[in-house]
Amino acid sequence: MTNHGSAASDGRRQYQRVADDLLKGINSEKWRPGDRLPTQEQLVEQYGVSRSTVNEALRILREKRLIVTRQGSGTFVSGGPEDGITPSGPGVAAEAGHEDDDVWAVVSESVPPVLLKPYLEEAFEATEVRLDVFSMTTESLAARVSDQKNRIMTGVIKPPRSIRARLMLPDCDSPHLAIPRPVDGSDDPRVRRRLKGILQSHATMLREALFELLYQGFVPEVEVEVRLVPFSPQMKLYILNRRLALQGLYVTEEGTIPLPPDREEVEIFDAYGTGATLFPYRASADATPDQVGIVRTFQAFFDSNWDNLAARADF
Repeated sequence: MTNHGSAASDGRRQYQRVADDLLKGINSEKWRPGDRLPTQEQLVEQYGVSRSTVNEALRILREKRLIVTRQGSGTFVSGGPEDGITPSGPGVAAEAGHEDDDVWAVVSESVPPVLLKPYLEEAFEATEVRLDVFSMTTESLAARVSDQKNRIMTGVIKPPRSIRARLMLPDCDSPHLAIPRPVDGSDDPRVRRRLKGILQSHATMLREALFELLYQGFVPEVEVEVRLVPFSPQMKLYILNRRLALQGLYVTEEGTIPLPPDREEVEIFDAYGTGATLFPYRASADATPDQVGIVRTFQAFFDSNWDNLAARADF
């Protein structure tokens, strides 16, 4: 998933840019559940846009159920106590809501979407940590993994015996990527090179964070492998310790990015921002081996692409 370049000239792209930036702030936990967002006046001044543009950006986030507006009080990140919602932490499942409960091995957990942090914290408290990731750039994950590295190095949690990460990302040298791509359907290598730079930067950040734990003697076994597939992921997928799956869908949108060498603005289709809404699924405690359902399906999906279609990255 890539980020917008310079602000676009028309209002539609401006409100998407504002919504994208606010979404990134929520995803990075700059604003946590229950926190108040800046006022509309502050957002107008911060982004240099009209009040109607700010209103449209907030509408997008309200439709995603990421924020709530309380008359006379302001706009808040969803999940605070005043919403009447008590988010359950990792491991606390919501009711499946199906008559045939005996065939459901997983449930969608009742937690605020977008928050990767609590699940990654739980995963890193295991004796053996395993991360299988299929995404555009690993931007969200890289920052959160660095947080876990710091928790281990400062003694907040006991170091695991081993960490294994498999990162499956798009091959930016392939001219067949569906996104990012110019809206006219042509293949512009500059668009793919831009994505490649973002992808490599975050994958390297993640790998260096984990190997620092090895080099500093905190974790005796660390393995990080990156493989590339010749297509754009339409789904972001994290599988943590083979027991929990976090799934998010990339939404393709139109935007404008500046490209070197002369910062030519090019209209492209891409999946913007770092806030693809994540929905977590966990095998239920009493599931039988033949009932592991969607978590096993996600794992089989990942493994089949990893083994049959992905090639080792050269970076």
